[in-house]
Amino acid sequence: MGLLSKLFNIKDIKEKINENINSFEDNFDFEEYKKYNDDRINEFKNRYDLTSITGIRSIPVQEARRYPDGGKSVVYMPEQILNRQATEYKKEGKYELAIECLKKANELYPISFYAYTRDNYERLVDMMVLAGWFNEAKKEHKNLNELLGTREQELKKLQNYAVSSNVESRSSYQNRVINPYLEEEKDREQYYWLLENMSEIAPKSFGGYRNMKKKNTNNFQKIVLEVEKQGKKIEQLKFWF
Repeated sequence: MGLLSKLFNIKDIKEKINENINSFEDNFDFEEYKKYNDDRINEFKNRYDLTSITGIRSIPVQEARRYPDGGKSVVYMPEQILNRQATEYKKEGKYELAIECLKKANELYPISFYAYTRDNYERLVDMMVLAGWFNEAKKEHKNLNELLGTREQELKKLQNYAVSSNVESRSSYQNRVINPYLEEEKDREQYYWLLENMSEIAPKSFGGYRNMKKKNTNNFQKIVLEVEKQGKKIEQLKFWF
């Protein structure tokens, strides 16, 4: 089943989630629920070595089918465990391991019970950028666009679905979802260009860059001037191939 097919066929997933919620709500015990999740997370981590590249790569894609009905919680899904582990490695500065976790998660997404969007796959690209693997990030971004389509294309298909289902008007969806996304991605491309080419003046985070740009701070104006010294305009910077 394709990604968008999963998204459009979300009713079945919602029903399953509601069943899971209803099964707990009468006598919900948080400690029991946490233990249930933790036991399955630990079982996965005991089965596979997430502390080495070899161990992470050894995880078979069939793991995504371990809970073909979605289980009782998304928390212990293999791809979610790998995502959280990647976050921990990022905090520790262990980017190679973080990247391997996200590569494996991307392999699992297509056959998981749960629906994942283009943004989920792109997290691998973002991690590569943070690691300074700029060429690898560009190649992976291009590969994902060819394999899954762009995020903008995905959003436009969802827009068509929303319009055809009378959920929202085309203009409303455009202004609420697509335009803000395009603006954010333009800023992201500028920030990634700065990281690759002028890292000494780039803010520490993308959020920091967007904030200073929105407020047009003195530090942002300094960045604009430094970029212009390179014969470029901040609004015209291109990072992707």
